[in-house]
Amino acid sequence: MNLDFGSFLSGARLTAAVVLLQLYIIPKTRIVAFISKIRGNKQPTLQHMVSNATIRWLARSLSIHQFRAATSSDIDINRLLQNCSELLESGVKHEYIHKPEFRAWHLIRSPNSTHTIMYIHGGGFVSGSPRSVSSYLLQLHLELLARGLHSDVIAVEYDLAPEYPYPHALQQIVSAYEHIQAQCKPVVLMGDSAGGNLCLALLRHLAHPHPQISSPRPSPNSSQGIVALCLASPWVDLRKNSISCHGISSDCLDRSALDLWRDAYLGGQPVGEYASPLGFPTSTGWKEILPPKALFMSGELDLFLAQIKSLGEEIKKVRHICIQRKPPLQY
Repeated sequence: MNLDFGSFLSGARLTAAVVLLQLYIIPKTRIVAFISKIRGNKQPTLQHMVSNATIRWLARSLSIHQFRAATSSDIDINRLLQNCSELLESGVKHEYIHKPEFRAWHLIRSPNSTHTIMYIHGGGFVSGSPRSVSSYLLQLHLELLARGLHSDVIAVEYDLAPEYPYPHALQQIVSAYEHIQAQCKPVVLMGDSAGGNLCLALLRHLAHPHPQISSPRPSPNSSQGIVALCLASPWVDLRKNSISCHGISSDCLDRSALDLWRDAYLGGQPVGEYASPLGFPTSTGWKEILPPKALFMSGELDLFLAQIKSLGEEIKKVRHICIQRKPPLQY
């Protein structure tokens, strides 16, 4: 009886969220966009504004599991890759890697690759998968290929919170990196949002091993580690009250949802240096943690912009870092 009532409430919550989205949130966003355009204000496209408002509303209105289901990608990665003639012509292969320690999609396995892109997807630690970024990574590979650059692309699939709280995902990321490192190719580490957080956690672990996680065996060639880092809107500060009001009405993320997702990821554990890159400097600083090249990207309306800039200021004390801001984009 309790289960049936709980299911009823969950269904009612989902129905109410969808109805309000269609009757209020989207029409309101269109009106705001129209007025803003008349006033000559710089703004994202209408499509971006509606998309961001939709995600923000669902994140605020739904439970974690409902949000995960509502935003999950149904892209067939095998079909996506098989329908790309450029990949077929270049002899590229792909495979799904399923090991006890980790899972990943080896999206691009090029016979002429010189580097490996290791990508960690975002989703607030509670949603997302390699499927959600597969189209982007395929386009990235084709852009590189057009410039004569051949690289493998591996998107890591990690278990999500709250079912698997910290540091479970980091352990899987470390295991995936050990597998990639064994291929003896320079690694370009990439990620977005929560995936960017996990990228920085991996780099910190490689410099100062997490006490609960074993360290990867060193590569026989020291030059074949992580040589570059590229992060898009990384979530770098998980401390409470760390999200500024900047971009709060235009970003696709919602502060209350971020608080809920952070707590789900931490699972009751205190925030530490491996979960929150900003605010927990090491004794030697970022100099020995970051690879030779690092790029942090953010939009002017990004909810994470303030904390990304703060981290950039910390890093600039010991290293040169490139931070790109592109107005008027959100996350």
